[in-house]
Amino acid sequence: MNGCRRALLLAWWLGLAAAVMVCPDAGARVRSVAAGSQPELADDEGLLLVAIDSSVDLDNVQVKKEGRLFGAAVLSNIKAGYSARLFIVPAGQYQWAQLRAFGRVRYDLRDDAEFRFQVRSGQVTYGGDLVFRPHDRFSADVRTSNRALRAIDWAEREHPGLLARHPLAYAGHYPDPFPAFLAAERAKLGARATPPPAASAKPPAVGPVPLPIEELWREERIGRVALNPAGTLFAEQVRHDKDWAVDLIDLAAGTSLRIMTTPFPLATMMWSGDSNLVLGVGSDRDEQTITVFRIGEVAHGRRTFAVTRFMRPGRVIQAAVGDPDHVLFASRGRSGRLLVHKVDISSQRALEQTSAFSNTPLNRGNRDAVAWFADGSGRLRAALARVDERYVLQHGAGEEFTEVLDMQAVGGFDPYSLSWDGDLIYGLSDEGRSQIDLVVFDPVLRRVTKTLFSKPGVDVVMPLLDDRRTPIGVAYHERGRLVSEYFDRNDQHLAELLRRTFAQRSVQTLARSRDRSQWILAVESSEQPARLYHLDVKQARASLLDDTRPWLDGKPLVAATRFTANSTDGLTVEAYLTLPPGPDPRPLVIMPHGGPIGVSDTLHFDPEVQFLASLGYAVLQVNYRGSGGQGKAFREAGHLAQGTLIEDDIDAALRTALERYPLDPRRMCMLGSSYGGYSALVSVLRWPDRFRCAVSIAGISDRLLVFTASDSGRSAQSRTELERIMGNPATQQEQLMAVSPLYHYHQLTTPLMLVHGVEDMRVDFEHARRLERMLALDGRAPILLSLADEGHGITGTDNRVSAWSGIAGFLRAHLQAAPAAAAARSGP
Repeated sequence: MNGCRRALLLAWWLGLAAAVMVCPDAGARVRSVAAGSQPELADDEGLLLVAIDSSVDLDNVQVKKEGRLFGAAVLSNIKAGYSARLFIVPAGQYQWAQLRAFGRVRYDLRDDAEFRFQVRSGQVTYGGDLVFRPHDRFSADVRTSNRALRAIDWAEREHPGLLARHPLAYAGHYPDPFPAFLAAERAKLGARATPPPAASAKPPAVGPVPLPIEELWREERIGRVALNPAGTLFAEQVRHDKDWAVDLIDLAAGTSLRIMTTPFPLATMMWSGDSNLVLGVGSDRDEQTITVFRIGEVAHGRRTFAVTRFMRPGRVIQAAVGDPDHVLFASRGRSGRLLVHKVDISSQRALEQTSAFSNTPLNRGNRDAVAWFADGSGRLRAALARVDERYVLQHGAGEEFTEVLDMQAVGGFDPYSLSWDGDLIYGLSDEGRSQIDLVVFDPVLRRVTKTLFSKPGVDVVMPLLDDRRTPIGVAYHERGRLVSEYFDRNDQHLAELLRRTFAQRSVQTLARSRDRSQWILAVESSEQPARLYHLDVKQARASLLDDTRPWLDGKPLVAATRFTANSTDGLTVEAYLTLPPGPDPRPLVIMPHGGPIGVSDTLHFDPEVQFLASLGYAVLQVNYRGSGGQGKAFREAGHLAQGTLIEDDIDAALRTALERYPLDPRRMCMLGSSYGGYSALVSVLRWPDRFRCAVSIAGISDRLLVFTASDSGRSAQSRTELERIMGNPATQQEQLMAVSPLYHYHQLTTPLMLVHGVEDMRVDFEHARRLERMLALDGRAPILLSLADEGHGITGTDNRVSAWSGIAGFLRAHLQAAPAAAAARSGP
């Protein structure tokens, strides 16, 4: 499978093999082409452009013809960054064969069909960049990604005139029409073609903004939380300067005690009984530093506690196994296998006495498991295993486990929790249903046997469980807010009371005590970041515990209003409008969400919306067809509707908003991320006179490129799903090109700003590179912000400040008071 791989350690070095890699067999006719030379090809020969993108130095990479033992195209002593070389090779089937890194660490790619491609005679074959990103010394992300424009630039720089004689063709699972399209457009433009700019255009400076970007996007102060079963002690992970801390709150006394500070975030926080707080620190799930705080009584006005530390890294997978002083602990053995043991945490001495437990694991029979799950008594009953490059769920007991579920299958059943006895699995499913329901899966029968909750047209977000893992309710979105619905009449009455108490807000239950008298709630709205409340049912009182973003208290945050609109085919879509104070009519930013399938906007706090509102712009968000939360029919209505019916939905919501609210139709811009960025580009194509500008963040410009340059298309299974949602490039190339902004660049006359992370695996930076190039050829280069070390989204503080201050400057330049020419337009 094209993705995360484990290396093969070479215990010895075979001299002959090394010689073969460096000196290909003459009979194989694999020859390197020197820079600047013009190769001559035999009738059965082609040119192979080998390109490597690695974040570290590599020893070498081999590309071989299938069935050949000798002869390979080899790049050696590869430096970090981009490397390429041209070879003359016999036509035929080839494969990325091997990558050697870190001296004797080798990644064997020969058995993976994802790394095979066809070399044809007479042309330059490009099989995509081989991308290498190591996770650690022995594992890495290895994949191919189609970056044909960068390959063309390299070929034209190193081998001038070559592509005029031997055109470049991408050889992947699907055709790529862009190289031929680029050549044809250059020929049409002729002398009018503008050379690519030496540097991308930058946005105007914006200066100070009303809500500082660093504050608005500052990560929430509160991380993990846990309530002990008695409901007396509450632990929360909080940010403290650049570190993390754990505070222990006595809910009855109202006192707080900081028990730990660490420079690293917590990966585990759980109670084992009422007095053992288990904490795991570390970014690797299975390599956590485990500490147990044994909470004592209050002495001399201060809560006492003792600390117990595990002597080896690992992960606590279940607490209170049989009694509060025992937990299940998973750690790596010498062979790298995940081993599970029952560990005594009653004292440091007891823990140290079981430090040599590696010979007595509970999981003796299953060597493929990467995660384990136990029933209420601590018996291992389920495992997530990696088998033949697939992740599967296995179920059983003792040493007998069988596969019951393919975790990478599209649709079907999504497991959530084992039952207390371990015989059943609770989860979500929409298979054969009209929406996502809460169901019971029988691993013996390997099918769903019971429906616990179903509501027409409503997708369940998650089940709500009691302390014995029994489902007691569900959470789902209703009119943009997260609501909880309980099966017990008393619990549901309380939930309805809370909904009235916290009107116009989402109320989520984070934890509750064993006797259901003490609850921890998260309360949030579009204009209020989440706050934590302690609900004492006996006292009928809800008290504020903490605030996730206290630095935003008193800031001018703006509430969103929900409305609905009817699309061109009569489908009803919901939308949210955030209307900041200011003189009427207000300028408007339309912000479609990403996805597009199964994702939705909600009335939760959104820094992007609040930032735009703080600049004085109204913000329109639309849950177009394909969005999640509203059932299968609505979700699947978005299939094959990208660039067409989805944008019709957005248009319908926009027209309704312009009719109902004080918005200026002469001052509107599109802005979106991922699919939203694509939608922004499509909208200014379809309605060029309507919008002043468009901003595409990590946006798709070429629909066909999604299939060959995205982690969404790395396997045959995922590509089948892409075809179902988007269409098949092999048979529907014209249709996909028709809704790809790239191939209509000459019609993109609206000012554009592109923002893209160079490490984006979902929507490759090649999308921005191609669109910028075509517009630049036509003399209309867009603004492009390339974000180093950034993936699909903007997570780095410096990149976030750069991107959103740039966006603010760009919007300000185009959404000022309407000039006379614009005022004369008729609007939408």
